[in-house]
Amino acid sequence: MGTLVNIFTLLLTALVLENAVFSRALDITSLLVLPFGKRGLRLFGMILTGTTTIASLIAGLLNPLLGRWENVQYLRPVVYIVILTLLYGCVCFLLNWRKRDWFSGHHSMITMAFFNCAAYGAMALTVYSGFSWLESAVSGLGIGLSFLLALFVLEQGRRCMSICNIPKAFRGLPSELVYVGLISLSLYGLVGHQLAA
Repeated sequence: MGTLVNIFTLLLTALVLENAVFSRALDITSLLVLPFGKRGLRLFGMILTGTTTIASLIAGLLNPLLGRWENVQYLRPVVYIVILTLLYGCVCFLLNWRKRDWFSGHHSMITMAFFNCAAYGAMALTVYSGFSWLESAVSGLGIGLSFLLALFVLEQGRRCMSICNIPKAFRGLPSELVYVGLISLSLYGLVGHQLAA
């Protein structure tokens, strides 16, 4: 029972805390313009959640092996990028082999899911937190779900701003940056961060 409570707590922490971090950087990524629509956003979220979960699990499993190397802190980012690239290549090969039509229509979505701050950040956060392989997988799942939640919040904000009377100078990116900044501040307040004096 205690393990289940720890896993649920870890998942909840990843959903709330990492969501604040990822939603701050959301508007400066290539995810600013998601051409997928509402249905495509769900599919992208599932692909991204699977990516962060598997990448975190692999990073958690490889962390003891990497810890044996001298000056490994300088090599970890390169290893994470190589792991993501190899995982991306395997997924693209398998999907192109088995589901060629689906893969050709969703290739850009898969690329965006593998190469963004969530996939890399999930690997880094699980390793630097010293999680076991199970905790790494749960943390990766929570990070993927939190990024999906941030995408839905951003999409809802865009929908609401499209019907508002926003001054011409603030339409588009400026209003979205203000919106994301307010959401990030509210999430930081929710998790208990204080402003520096």
